Amino acid sequence: MTSESHLGPDEVQLRTFTEAPPATTSRLIDFESADVIMLKTFPPQYVLRVKGTKPWANMTVGLVPLVYVRQPEYWEIEVVGTLAGVGLPVETPYEVSLPVTSTLGTVGVEVVGATTRERIDVLDNPGSALPIEAEWTAFVNRQPPGPFTLRVAGRLQMPTPGYTVTLTRTSPQGFNPRDLLLDLEVVPPAGIVAQVVTEVEVTYKERTEAGFDTVTILPGGPSIKVEEVS
Repeated sequence: MTSESHLGPDEVQLRTFTEAPPATTSRLIDFESADVIMLKTFPPQYVLRVKGTKPWANMTVGLVPLVYVRQPEYWEIEVVGTLAGVGLPVETPYEVSLPVTSTLGTVGVEVVGATTRERIDVLDNPGSALPIEAEWTAFVNRQPPGPFTLRVAGRLQMPTPGYTVTLTRTSPQGFNPRDLLLDLEVVPPAGIVAQVVTEVEVTYKERTEAGFDTVTILPGGPSIKVEEVS
């Protein structure tokens, strides 16, 4: 009986992966601060932010979650610096972010640098929620022959490219028939993406006879005054 006979197929593949030679152009590097924010969306999305100083100006810094067969208590995420070609040895600040909604442990995440580690409790810390930066407009077109059309538009600042953002009518609606409730749903990108803040546009249209005075974005979003175009 081999030493791997008691392991499942996923565990055998993971062992094979971890025993492979490491890359020579990438290394763990240290960080100075790390936090996790929860975007006020439906469903909630979590983003890890890490800041530090890299030893090479042309070094690329990324956040790489470890691979697990089972969900751990704290999901380890490594801070990895990659240096290719001729290095420029100049200390340079860096700031990177990574969506971690699908790579959360049962309690949170653990950020791993070359000589530093930090555990961050996430799921028991709802007070860390922060809103998405966004600009909203809402207007109703009352030009004949009708019916009237309400249009809601938003420009959102997301932590990385690749997010899909949609607005849907909340069901059931609230007690005020003149206030339209919309759910903001945000789906994070799959795989590794460039870690740069990206603007995403989202729109919603609805035909209406009575019209609305305001539109409220849920959860916890702003209430937008509806302007008229005639």
